[in-house]
Amino acid sequence: MAATASTVRATGQYRRMQSESRAAGANPVELVTMLYDELEIAIGVLAAMVRQGQQISATEPAHRARAILIGLDAGLDHQAGGDVAAALTRVYSSMRRKLDKVVAANDAEGLDELLEGVKTVSSAWRQLR
Repeated sequence: MAATASTVRATGQYRRMQSESRAAGANPVELVTMLYDELEIAIGVLAAMVRQGQQISATEPAHRARAILIGLDAGLDHQAGGDVAAALTRVYSSMRRKLDKVVAANDAEGLDELLEGVKTVSSAWRQLR
């Protein structure tokens, strides 16, 4: 059974409320891992959309993924983070370029590769919990 637009909206609202509730009590590392969770979801949705034959440029998941990458980079404390923060800036910049490229090309395999890279970095953050 296909989901109706109202069901999709309701599910999205529930997920946002659940995320906001989690964020209210989260420490900085947990907040970053929540962003990675949302980034993984957005990229996964984009890949599924491509596989269903949809064009993904200028879609909400594409904008969301890009905004999360920008937010992750903007949230880095370069003074306290030193070389690690600088390296993460390069990683996030590379991920944004890759995202822009694969979204423009409607490239599901490229999105899968990007998702694997995100999961690798996400895994390192999760070990800090």
